Amino acid sequence: MLAELKAGKPFVRTYAYPLQAWRFGGKQLLLTLGGEPVVDYALKFKKSFGPQTWVAGYCNDVMTYIPSLRVLNEDKPPLKVPRWGYEGNHALIVYGLPAARWADDVEDLITASAHRLVERLP
Repeated sequence: MLAELKAGKPFVRTYAYPLQAWRFGGKQLLLTLGGEPVVDYALKFKKSFGPQTWVAGYCNDVMTYIPSLRVLNEDKPPLKVPRWGYEGNHALIVYGLPAARWADDVEDLITASAHRLVERLP
């Protein structure tokens, strides 16, 4: 990142997050999410779309850990429990992304995109 900065290249400010929706046999719904999403996404999408929903991570891109708002809030300083930390706030740096954390609306953006995709399925 320092070399990019010295070369005058701006840091990325957005990320094109890969998300796909597939329906099999009229019942089984498959949602594929990029990165390493927390279990909150699977629980939320099963509640929204039904128990036949399968949520798969690490699909089409592995850019970092994908926290929910709950995880982001658990990881905001001052930490309530000392063992919390790293994944919600600092995992992006390990993957070469310049931000310290995803924005608080990351879960809302992913959820809205999933709903738009599912609505378009036959």
